Amino acid sequence: MNMPVESFLTALYVMVDDWYQAEGVHLLAGKVGDKPVFTDSEVMTLSLARHWLGFDSEVEWLRSVAANYRPLFPQLLSQSQFNRRARSLAGLLNCFRRSLVEQMGASKTRARLVDGTPVHVRHWRRRSRTCLMLTGASLGYCAAKRETFYGYRLVLLVTLDGVITDWTLIAANADEREGALDLLLDYWNLNALGDKGFLDQWRQACLLEERGVHLLTPKRANQKQQNSPAWDRRMNRARRLIETTIAQVKAVFGLEKPRAHTLSGLGSRLIAQLTGMTLAAAVNRQQGRSPLLLADFSF
Repeated sequence: MNMPVESFLTALYVMVDDWYQAEGVHLLAGKVGDKPVFTDSEVMTLSLARHWLGFDSEVEWLRSVAANYRPLFPQLLSQSQFNRRARSLAGLLNCFRRSLVEQMGASKTRARLVDGTPVHVRHWRRRSRTCLMLTGASLGYCAAKRETFYGYRLVLLVTLDGVITDWTLIAANADEREGALDLLLDYWNLNALGDKGFLDQWRQACLLEERGVHLLTPKRANQKQQNSPAWDRRMNRARRLIETTIAQVKAVFGLEKPRAHTLSGLGSRLIAQLTGMTLAAAVNRQQGRSPLLLADFSF
């Protein structure tokens, strides 16, 4: 990030609050109770900024805010209060992410990349049925890294220039093809590019027949019908982009190891991380830069 933290937090709050006042407040219409002193926009801002600034621990992040940026957030909540508010606002934060995707026009593109990545919740040798309240977490194997992990798989849809448009979370031992099917059944007339792990004639035929979605993958060596070498080369170049996108959200926002202890906490963290990545893409596009240029990011 190429700007002072105070300026970053101020600019981030302005963007979040502008959307909240224009759209978010209407999504909360009918919500009862007194208006909180520490606003929803402030909670959403700090939820995003925490992952952006590399704080794995929510406790450490709030201590840092209290020690260094208290004038910006004079009514700062305790950690337990903030945690409850952040989880309750996760759905609204995801609406903010979807709004950013719509503003960029990314939801209208007719080609997407699809891939899955591990989300670790605990070292697989230290797993226990009672140590975490994470329903559905399981042992899985990542062929790309040749490693066993305990947690979930995150299946992503990404545009050809690196904007994450949609995602779903499945158990680590689940079939990524099922996650892709769940995502793609929400679309019409789409070309989706996946690796060999998404090769499945029945699912591909189902998507094409029911939704007009072409799920395109490389062929296995033992298949009679093969893609042309030129097509495979173009596919490989496109595939690198989603790998870069996933690597960025892992390196900058800590996606791979969110350090959550409950399923709702995990969902809240993943939404904040993916929203941060989407917000960075939107700002970079406005400035005429690549959505994936995060090293020198500034508002």
